[in-house]
Amino acid sequence: MEFGIKKDNKRTILIIILIVIAVALITAGCIWYFSSKTNGEDNKYIGDINQKVTNSTQEGRNLQEEIQKLNDKYSDAIAWVKVPGTSIDTAVFKTTNNDRYLRNDRDNKVTDWGETFMDYRCDINNMTDKSHFIIYGHNTETDDHFTPLLNYKNKDFFDKHQIIEMSTIKGNYKWQVFTVYVTDTEDFYIDTNFENANEYKEFLNTAKSKSMYDTNQTISESDTILTLSTCDYSRKNGRFVVQCKLVKE
Repeated sequence: MEFGIKKDNKRTILIIILIVIAVALITAGCIWYFSSKTNGEDNKYIGDINQKVTNSTQEGRNLQEEIQKLNDKYSDAIAWVKVPGTSIDTAVFKTTNNDRYLRNDRDNKVTDWGETFMDYRCDINNMTDKSHFIIYGHNTETDDHFTPLLNYKNKDFFDKHQIIEMSTIKGNYKWQVFTVYVTDTEDFYIDTNFENANEYKEFLNTAKSKSMYDTNQTISESDTILTLSTCDYSRKNGRFVVQCKLVKE
């Protein structure tokens, strides 16, 4: 009789151990599932700052001529942006909203990554004081859109790639990086409407103060600004931002 009791106790202990293991596995699975959901449906597309990017080897091109030629066929093609040292070397599209090119290409075909596009509020023909140009590109699982921007998280890359090129129908322009940082959609870093010079200056100083690295660049209300923005999956609704000022020659 005593032997039977001990046998039942061992069976009970074994069952309890199996239940604990099962609960632990289910809990771990639930934690993984819901944590992956918190970053949205695109969570699987995580830009790796260490991934090898294809450098643009065709230097010295006249990007103005390239965008002019493309504009003859696609009137929404209004600029060309190039980040030396990366594969970012592409046309920029713009229309009356920010939805058209988000998931559709230039021929209006549905795609995962759409096109690189400029905020509809920007006036590409106005390169005057307090102008703020914003370009959006997806952070993909490859390097053919704006994923290579995340290389600016690397200090060495940041130090060696301070100039970005952007050309429009009217001319070729160079832009000096003055801040790079991670933020989220709650931060209105894409403001384009400034009541006065002081408000614009405050906006610029705030942007510079967020920088991961000190660029030693001065910034003032007389500067024209270019912002490159892509998703950053290191935080919920994250954005990685590279901001530059127009080099006045």
